[in-house]
Amino acid sequence: MQELEPTWKRALSVWWLITWRGFIGFVLLVIASVVLVDSLATLIGRGSETLNVIGAIGVWVLSIIWGLVVVRMALRKHYRHFRVALISNVADAAVSPSPEEASPPPAQ
Repeated sequence: MQELEPTWKRALSVWWLITWRGFIGFVLLVIASVVLVDSLATLIGRGSETLNVIGAIGVWVLSIIWGLVVVRMALRKHYRHFRVALISNVADAAVSPSPEEASPPPAQ
């Protein structure tokens, strides 16, 4: 695998994917929240500050989750001339035993 320098063009490609997908997802979450809160307020018969607060908190939590999904998409995407790869900086991390495997079995 050939390691490439993180040029501004490559950084812009990754940033743009994260930005536009994050923004579109956020807008859809806000629209869904507004529709849901307005529908519940209509069913209850009046506007409710509590529903607005719950809707805002819901959008905030879902936005964080959506942000993580978008970053994962950016990491998995094959861009035009490159892809982002996570490479271990620990020697032989793939073959090193886990702490449970490294310890000897208990004496019986």
